[in-house]
Amino acid sequence: MKILLTGATGYLGGHLCRRLIHEGHHVVAVHLNHAEHMVSLDEGEEKNVTRVYLEDAPIEEIIGRYAIDGVVHTATLYGRGGESVASMVSANVVFPVAILTSCIRDKVGFFINTDSILAKDVSHYALTKSHVVDWMKMFADQVKMVNMKLDHFYGPKDRNTKFVAFVLEKLLRNEPSIDLTAGTQTRDFIYVDDVVDAYVTVINNLDKIKLGSVAVFEVGTNVKTSIRYLVTKLKELTKATTALNFGAIPFRRHEMLDYDVDTTTLRLLGWSPKVGIDEGLAILSKEG
Repeated sequence: MKILLTGATGYLGGHLCRRLIHEGHHVVAVHLNHAEHMVSLDEGEEKNVTRVYLEDAPIEEIIGRYAIDGVVHTATLYGRGGESVASMVSANVVFPVAILTSCIRDKVGFFINTDSILAKDVSHYALTKSHVVDWMKMFADQVKMVNMKLDHFYGPKDRNTKFVAFVLEKLLRNEPSIDLTAGTQTRDFIYVDDVVDAYVTVINNLDKIKLGSVAVFEVGTNVKTSIRYLVTKLKELTKATTALNFGAIPFRRHEMLDYDVDTTTLRLLGWSPKVGIDEGLAILSKEG
């Protein structure tokens, strides 16, 4: 299949790009501009990628030009760099809605969205992500709609704007201290390769996705890990002497202290996670 992939220069998008190529698909990789760089590909992989740039043409034109079979949408703006709420709405709502309407116009077969497991009132980011799902429901009778709800995924070489990578960088530098919340909240941390496997599983089972509703797949390991355990384990693995100041930072407004990830629908398709939290953190501590 020819699959348009947004967020191809991001962490999850880069991993997905390589995997989709290895699965035999041709990837139309969306870049914001020519200065953005996707994960490096070897010569054999590169021939199965068409790089397109939003500074050259709007997404509507790109979708119409390349006769794609489906879209995997991973691009997002978290707002961690101080971006305005308006910028987040533009990136996380207006942009995917433009993709959706183009999919309908050009009779694209499927749209796979990347969502957050977080409740929409936790942050501006989570709220903008929830709006996309409402639009997907509006168009579900015309395009197969899939919503992938992710918890905290991690892996080597991730950007330090994410929590796990941020903590790891400080520990590898053996910085004097890290200020943290109490760390009692739990998350279902999942290794990036298992997340990619989940997307591939869904793509391989698109015949089971029906028009008329949004198919929702929550992606996790079904193992709850506290922030305190994760950070303490990383400190142990890296042999850092960094002081962990638990409780120095208050919980954010509407912080979710505990929740369950329901992977039932994904497991029914034959998917299951392969990397446990201790194994994943061990890999992370060695590869950075």
